[in-house]
Amino acid sequence: MEFIRPDINLPFIPNAKKFLVGSGLVVLISWALLLALGLNYGIDFSGGTEVQVLFKQETTTGDIRDAMTGLKGISSEVQRFGLTEENEYLIKLSEISYIDANREKAIQDGLSSAYSEKGFRRFHHSTAGGDKIEFTLNEKVDEAKVKTIFANADSPLNELTVTGSEGRFVYRCVLEGLAPHISQELEKHFGKDSFEILRLDSVGPKVGDQLKKKGILAIVYALLGILIYIAFRFDVRFAPGAVVALIHDVSITAGIFAVLRIEFTIPTIAALLTIVGYSLNDTIVVYDRIRENMSKVKVKSIEDVVNESLNQTLSRTILTSLTTLLVVTSLIVFGGGIIFDFALALLIGVAVGTYSSVFIASPIMIYIYRYLEKRAAHA
Repeated sequence: MEFIRPDINLPFIPNAKKFLVGSGLVVLISWALLLALGLNYGIDFSGGTEVQVLFKQETTTGDIRDAMTGLKGISSEVQRFGLTEENEYLIKLSEISYIDANREKAIQDGLSSAYSEKGFRRFHHSTAGGDKIEFTLNEKVDEAKVKTIFANADSPLNELTVTGSEGRFVYRCVLEGLAPHISQELEKHFGKDSFEILRLDSVGPKVGDQLKKKGILAIVYALLGILIYIAFRFDVRFAPGAVVALIHDVSITAGIFAVLRIEFTIPTIAALLTIVGYSLNDTIVVYDRIRENMSKVKVKSIEDVVNESLNQTLSRTILTSLTTLLVVTSLIVFGGGIIFDFALALLIGVAVGTYSSVFIASPIMIYIYRYLEKRAAHA
């Protein structure tokens, strides 16, 4: 069974300039969109709290936003998650802590006012692993009064432990955190047992910033590693084309994400690295055939050899890409909301990667070949 005739001779290289100019414009537009719109960073990179909620009855994003207004000082964003009939929503909050600056000041002022004569000092607020506040007194005090001070500052305690000895007592306070307050606000608005919290993720802003930098470095190191690999595997004539093709694929995928406002998260970085690997694999298959034909055919021009090689690998390229796209499309349709962004990135990347292997990597290889040939002749 043959989908493409073995003797097919499509004019890829004669039309290479048109494709390169068109692709160059699309890449420039993608960069402009990234600068103008920016990426829609998920909590992995921007920090915050993300809650996936399943409602038992049909509701709207507006109703959920109204419910979240009870969390004063914490901005929220609501979007539908998965299929419409599933009634699942994502609630994104800008904070990981219920204790904002005003509540923290209220707690500190309350403790200072009550225990200034008892050596109140070393007040410390931590959000690592949940809201925690620590302070030190010279002597032991009534724990019920400490809990009342926190409650009056709209920051109830879950746990209070006291350690130390005469002259220095350390009070460690574990607060309720943000999750119970989210449930409370939803219960007030929709009623008890009307919803179920399926998932709650929190990432601090510092951790998010570190993850963002590491994600970008992962892509940069991957591209550098590929440049070195191609240079050794083939030679310097082939490497630039492969790297430009990869930059082309990642740029266009990121540009589409910026336009569609799809969340850019750690799974998205994983998808981009997968795209880099997939596109490189396709490019290497084409490059292998070009190198093989270059060694066998001495009378044809490099343009003819490359065009012939692209036609010879066309059937394999299309069938491999279609098979991969079939799997990725299945993930989009049946995989659910959690995997949707990852699968969409793969869908875009595989399509763009297949295109770049034929219309970007190979023509650039010809230009590098001709440039080095002229340089050698001149020398």
